[in-house]
Amino acid sequence: MIACIGESLIDLVNGKPHVGGCPFNVARASARLGASTAFYGKISSDSFGSQILETMVDDCVIFDPLLCSSSRPTLCAKASLDKDGKAIYTFDFEGTAATDLTTDELKTVFITVTDIDLVFYGSISLLMHPISTSILPAVESISPSPKLFFDPNIRPSMIKDEEGFRRLVFENAAKSHIVKLSSDDLTFLFPGLSFQEAKEKMLLGCKSNLIITCGCEGSLWMRGDLCVTCPAASVSSIVDTIGCGDIFSAAVLTYIQKHNLVSELESLNAETISMILSFASKAAGINCTREGCNPPYAEEM
Repeated sequence: MIACIGESLIDLVNGKPHVGGCPFNVARASARLGASTAFYGKISSDSFGSQILETMVDDCVIFDPLLCSSSRPTLCAKASLDKDGKAIYTFDFEGTAATDLTTDELKTVFITVTDIDLVFYGSISLLMHPISTSILPAVESISPSPKLFFDPNIRPSMIKDEEGFRRLVFENAAKSHIVKLSSDDLTFLFPGLSFQEAKEKMLLGCKSNLIITCGCEGSLWMRGDLCVTCPAASVSSIVDTIGCGDIFSAAVLTYIQKHNLVSELESLNAETISMILSFASKAAGINCTREGCNPPYAEEM
């Protein structure tokens, strides 16, 4: 099972609410694509929280009811779109349900869950207390140990200590079996370096696999001396790019799970990686043609 751990939220795009949050998007996209997927994060008992719960039920995402009745409000993010349909976010997360997940709560959940083999985490949960320090200690209690997929999904406007955050990202990258960054993430992590210099330096700090997404310029997967590139999927028109990176991650995870590749992450060959990237690019491309984060279903692929 794929366990996605972190925040759920409501994206307010031109005043219209859309269910979102990086780990939440990955969970529902993976489930729509046919993977066995769970989301573990605190959910509010308010009306937005009910909308999040309904979305999980509709998309067949597994969840734990004990985490779904927080008295704190749902985290809301205001999103504005630039001329290319790319979202620029403003977050107000203090005192919200999404922040309030503890290690003990997660460990309690994991006691009864015995089939987690992939864990997705990262995003703005890295910046919110206590959840920022809760996830990895709890994941370490899972037996047998799952493989980790880390996506920092960097939001510079939220970061108060840039150097401290960079160290945090590098620490997590060194522990994770797959690290996914956007080209914008890479620029933030290595200011002043060329793309080539930055990706090579990032790879040195990764435990194994590094994926970099570059929007309309496609994506690449690096491991050791291996580098596989993939063009972006061709789409007729782009409505917006909200959630596209998350859909890409979900498709990578789904392909790995459905093709029984979890135990082979350190030895995937170029042909297999190319198929994974093509699958992920197609899923992200479909999402681009729809408003908000609206992942494709397996039959659309």
